[in-house]
Amino acid sequence: MASYNKALHEITFRPVLGTSNLTCLRFVSCLLGSALVAILFSAPIASASSSLDMPDLSARDILLAQRALEDSTSERATNPTVLRQDSLNVAPAKEHKEKSQGKAFLYNLAIPGTGHLYGGYKRGFAYLGVEGLSWATYFYYHGLGKNKEDEFQGYADNHWDYNKWIASCNCQGSDADNLIRNFYANNKQQYYEDIGKIPTYFEGWDDYNANNNDSANRRFYRGMRTDSNNFLKNASYALMVAFVNRIVSAVDVVRLMKKEKETVNIGPSTSLRFKMHTKPFNRENAFGFQITKQL
Repeated sequence: MASYNKALHEITFRPVLGTSNLTCLRFVSCLLGSALVAILFSAPIASASSSLDMPDLSARDILLAQRALEDSTSERATNPTVLRQDSLNVAPAKEHKEKSQGKAFLYNLAIPGTGHLYGGYKRGFAYLGVEGLSWATYFYYHGLGKNKEDEFQGYADNHWDYNKWIASCNCQGSDADNLIRNFYANNKQQYYEDIGKIPTYFEGWDDYNANNNDSANRRFYRGMRTDSNNFLKNASYALMVAFVNRIVSAVDVVRLMKKEKETVNIGPSTSLRFKMHTKPFNRENAFGFQITKQL
């Protein structure tokens, strides 16, 4: 007797058929799925509840919760300040701090131009430039003057001799002798000036000429001393410019920051008042300031 093997169902996936293959299920599979669904829905629900499960609420509790939610929403709508500032993602505005005129004034007295830069005025760079230039000029000429001073003092020590002068004038113990020795011991600046300037001491120079009561070395020495004095004088002028630059810059920054008022507050109960007399070609032109403090 011949036996035949026949497949009960054949599943073939063909992309061109779309989802029609999904409906071709075996009968046995359908029965097993139906049984599983029946078991799941017929099983009793576990009585154990999770700690996160909400408790049973009464109708009164639900009404109170709804009213609290409505009150919170209405308060936020009518009062925007209750909203958190960080939720708006807006950085708080920086408070504008007014610049102190007293500080600007004192800054310029210390270093001209810094008060202007503190107050936001670019002209402070000009005052800083004048300050730097004046000090550079001072140190330059002051160095030249001191170097030339060392030169003429060394030249005088080599060409003027005290013993030669005493032997020539025969004036030991005289007033001129006591004076020059006192200057040599206590006032070198005056000593070096007198031996080259006062005719009484000309005989002390090594090339002294009695016919004209003079010396070529003395004249050369006088030229060196004049050069030194001129250099030092230029240095003093530069120092004066630095001082004037401080006063002018301090007054200017206050004028810019407070044009209409003459009194400036520089601290608690402390004020600064400027006084200025400016008349063309008037000898009484002057500038001053007065600091007052209330006790």
